[in-house]
Amino acid sequence: MPIYQCSAPVGLLTDDMKAAVATAITDAHVEATGAPKAFVHVFFHELPSGIAYSAGELDTDISGITGSIRAGRTLEVKQKLVKNIAASWTSITGQSPKQLIVGLNEIDSDITMEYGLILPHPGGEAEWFATHADELDGIQGTGL
Repeated sequence: MPIYQCSAPVGLLTDDMKAAVATAITDAHVEATGAPKAFVHVFFHELPSGIAYSAGELDTDISGITGSIRAGRTLEVKQKLVKNIAASWTSITGQSPKQLIVGLNEIDSDITMEYGLILPHPGGEAEWFATHADELDGIQGTGL
C-alpha cells in the first residue's frame, strides 16, 4: 500500500533515474518496515514552470516526495525511511537536499484497499498473503 508520489521539475528525471529512484524507495521502505515489495508503489509527476511555489514565490527547482504508508510504525522507523529516501534521491538525481521535501502520511490499514482487498496491519502480511493467495494469483510482485 505505500504510495510514493514523486514530483520534480520537467526534465530533471530521466527514465533511468525514475527506475533507480523507484527501486531505492522500494528498498528503503522494505528495509525500514519489513513490508513486502509487492505493496510498494511509486508514481512520478513532472512539474512544468508555474506549478510549484515556495514561500509564495515561483520555485522552478523544488522537488517533493510524499509517501502514504500504513499507520503503526515507530518514529525511529519513519525517520529512517525519510532519511534514506532523501539520500537516495539526491544521490541519483544530483539535486541538492535543499531543493527536496520528503514527508509521510499515515493511513489506517482498516480503511485501505489494495488488489481489491482490505490491507493487514503492519506485521500481518504473511497471514494476509496466505489467506488471499487465490485472489492475489498473478499480481505483479506477489510471487503467487
